[in-house]
Amino acid sequence: MPDIKKLINISLLVNIFVSIVFAALVGMGVWYLVKVSTPQTISVSGSSTSVVKNQIASYSLTIEVSDPDKAKAVEALSERAKSVVQIIKDFGIPEADVETTSLNVYQRQDSVYRGGVTTYELGDWFASYTINTKLRDLTKSDDLTALLATVEKASMWGPNLTIDDKTIDEEALLSEAIEDARSKASAIAAGVGKKLGKVVMINEGSAQYMYGGVKYDMGMGAGGGGGIPVEPGSTTTYKNVTVVFELR
Repeated sequence: MPDIKKLINISLLVNIFVSIVFAALVGMGVWYLVKVSTPQTISVSGSSTSVVKNQIASYSLTIEVSDPDKAKAVEALSERAKSVVQIIKDFGIPEADVETTSLNVYQRQDSVYRGGVTTYELGDWFASYTINTKLRDLTKSDDLTALLATVEKASMWGPNLTIDDKTIDEEALLSEAIEDARSKASAIAAGVGKKLGKVVMINEGSAQYMYGGVKYDMGMGAGGGGGIPVEPGSTTTYKNVTVVFELR
């Protein structure tokens, strides 16, 4: 009569062996399916550029007054600010393109040296007002520059020349950037004996700008200024993308 324990042990060993073989076959099958179903890919960056003529001139004008009396300094600044704003509007600038950016009222502290010691005493009151404006018709930039430069006891920064973001053809830039990435990817694929497949993913970068406009700085007390030429120049726009292609 056969040994029952021995038969049971043999059966267990056979079951274990079969289980191991089955697990190995399943693992190899899964590995093969993953390898076959997961295509090889390549990630390539692409870019495009466009040169656009500048369309907007921005100016910043700061006026400042002083007086020993605070109320008089504020009153004088108010009158001058209203006058400057009216000059800009009379030139034809719409209210939407005229913006007050800062208003400061402060009392200066003057250093006084007495008996080998430096102390500080309160001095005159100062009031300053800064207004920014945009000119969207650059054929008038010479005239506006000359006009703002005649404002007495004022600091002027500008014109800073830029483009109107709404005029940028982002779709065309994006299409060109993708084609640039495709061209690079095709060359790489050919170099490794592969062919380029479908697009798997596209990551779009933000648009970038390189301004080429001029900037003038008309200092305090600048007068005249007529006849200063303002050339519009241009701005270069960039679009960058990262594209993942399938390799076959």
